[in-house]
Amino acid sequence: MQVTSTASTIVSFDEGRRQPRTHLFVAAAVYSGGDAARVRIRNMSPSGALIEGSDLPEPRTAVTLRRGSLAASGEVAWKADQKAGIAFCSPVQVASWMSRQPSSPQERVDAIVADFKTGRQKGEQRQGPADQPGIGSLESDLRELRADLARLGEKLVNDPVLIAAHPEIQMLDVSIQRIDRMIGPLRDS
Repeated sequence: MQVTSTASTIVSFDEGRRQPRTHLFVAAAVYSGGDAARVRIRNMSPSGALIEGSDLPEPRTAVTLRRGSLAASGEVAWKADQKAGIAFCSPVQVASWMSRQPSSPQERVDAIVADFKTGRQKGEQRQGPADQPGIGSLESDLRELRADLARLGEKLVNDPVLIAAHPEIQMLDVSIQRIDRMIGPLRDS
C-alpha cells in the first residue's frame, strides 16, 4: 500500500523503518492547531508512532501526541485510511508511554505459559527437557491462543472509554508479542 510521505525513507507500513517499533495498545489524543482527535497508539519507536483514529490530521501537519502527562511533538509523515505515522521532533522514551499498571497479571500469564511449555501442572517441580510435550501441539496451541488474544484485543480497541479507564489492556498486545517469540524457535526446530 502506497502512502503519502514527507520523508523518502517512509514509504509504506512495512518499509523504511529507521528503528524497531514496540507494539502498544494505548489510548491517546493527537492535537493539531485547535483540533484534537482521540487515537490509539499501535506502535512506537523513539523517533515516531503509528496511530489509528478518525479525523486524523493530513501529512505535513505539526501535531502533539498526548497520553496523560506525556507529550511528543512531531509531524504527520503519512496518512492512509484511519492510520497515520507521526515523526517526532525529538526522541521519546517508549517505556514511559506504556501502561504504568503493576505487572503482576503479566507475571501470572508468564508463569502459566512457562508451565504449559514444560508440561508442568500447578505446584509441580520443574522437570527436564525430556518431559516437554510434543512441539507440534504446543505450536498449534500457542497459535490458537495468539488468535484468541488478537480477536479480543480488536474488540476492545473499539471502546476508547474502556481503554482510557484500563490502560493495562495493552498487555494483550504484549502477550501476543511474547507468544510470537515462543512460536519462532518452535517453527525453526
